[in-house]
Amino acid sequence: MATYLGMAASRLSDYGGTISTWMPDPKNEGIRNTFARQALPMTWDFAEANLFSESSGNFGFMLRGITRVLDELPARNEGRARQADAASRDYTGLLIATDPPYYDNIGYSDLSDYFYVWLRRSLRDIHPDLFGTMLVPKAEELVANPYRHGGKASAEKFFEDGFQHVFARARQTASSNYPITIFYAFKQAELKKEGVASTGWSTFLEGMVRNGWTITATWPVRSERGGRMISVGTNALASSIVLALRPRETTAPATDRTGFLAALHADLDEALPRIREGAIAPADLRQTILGPGMAVFSRFSRVLEDDGSTMSVKTALALINQTFDALQNEHDAELDADSRFCLDWFRSYGWDTRPYGDAESLAVPLGLSVDGIARGGSLTSGAGKVALIKPQNLDPRWDPAHDDRLSLSEVTCHLARAYATEGREEAARLMAEVKGRVDMDEVNRLATRLYELMESQDPSTAGLFNGLGGAWADVSATSTTIRPAAVAEMLFGEEI
Repeated sequence: MATYLGMAASRLSDYGGTISTWMPDPKNEGIRNTFARQALPMTWDFAEANLFSESSGNFGFMLRGITRVLDELPARNEGRARQADAASRDYTGLLIATDPPYYDNIGYSDLSDYFYVWLRRSLRDIHPDLFGTMLVPKAEELVANPYRHGGKASAEKFFEDGFQHVFARARQTASSNYPITIFYAFKQAELKKEGVASTGWSTFLEGMVRNGWTITATWPVRSERGGRMISVGTNALASSIVLALRPRETTAPATDRTGFLAALHADLDEALPRIREGAIAPADLRQTILGPGMAVFSRFSRVLEDDGSTMSVKTALALINQTFDALQNEHDAELDADSRFCLDWFRSYGWDTRPYGDAESLAVPLGLSVDGIARGGSLTSGAGKVALIKPQNLDPRWDPAHDDRLSLSEVTCHLARAYATEGREEAARLMAEVKGRVDMDEVNRLATRLYELMESQDPSTAGLFNGLGGAWADVSATSTTIRPAAVAEMLFGEEI
């Protein structure tokens, strides 16, 4: 009982600091905890809670969070937790599931001191082995803190060596009967030119591949709270990715760059449709494809460069991204002509209004006329000026049954607008109306493509396509329950 009360007091400290601020959101009005993110931020003011009140930040609220968990936890089996050095402990007979640290992203032990000092005051006599030190132990923590290791270079070496030791140790007693699972939610930034300091992500993968592991499967897991501070108003990652790894066979062959690229192209082309079926939000797709890409790379004992050196993971990541882009471009060529025009226009001019001649120069090679594209509803044309129509500005009264020039881009934009402004039911109704007239798998793919093209230039519009892509499975399932208006009228004489 004292342990649970100590946890409640520790949780209370998160809401009782001078960094706790006020949340004015009408739906969540109240005290914001100190650690809205994994850092101690600078704040200009703070909100002070009355811990004995019935309002936000009270002690009863902290207790309820604990008792709700206890009510749901099964009491049949005993769980054990113990602290050990991951690089030296014995893994014999264990199944491993881990969410490892990411380079220097979060200083876990430094931040833990905030709670440790209060827990130590209340629980030291009950758990003396856990609270024997004045502060949280830090020397062996596997993060790259420059101030702790005498500079950036030494911190990097400590982190990289530590990862090598952890996965090498686990590999020694690994069973081929069961995979290990590793979680990550690292938003992959644009990779820099080979030769600069390695990122946490590439170092993380390097440690696994070099120590005899191969990636056998990846899948997304919804693990991040939608209202978390970093995600509000952004196209932030909504998924964690789980990697399943098994020991690589000692007889695994080597290959060269050409062989790796050929296998990579074939495997990614096969994997992309399956990934999209999993309702991956467009913001998560580029990260998700790294799984099947690294599965190709890690199944070889070595990938040799043209000069005979071993290809690094960072180079492999860059090639995976390049291959993904190449596949996207190949699939673009399979779109209908109106949709290809829209992609070409956005790449060249975005949402800008341009002279009619610019549009004609893009339309003619595709066998199109500018007036025909305008009649299809994708752009405006008049007074010698042409511009694409933003999804937000499309006519909400659009009726696909009376549209004799449906294109994939037009359907995708209308669905994105409907989902963002009118919700799942309306988007599902439109989807039911256009099924059979356009390939819905291609519409899903195009939503991802449009998100990627617009993310840097127009994040708000890109967010419409990210929302549609992330909800695709739900919208598609709902659409199967809706009878298109044309069918209802034909069967029952109803005008819907």
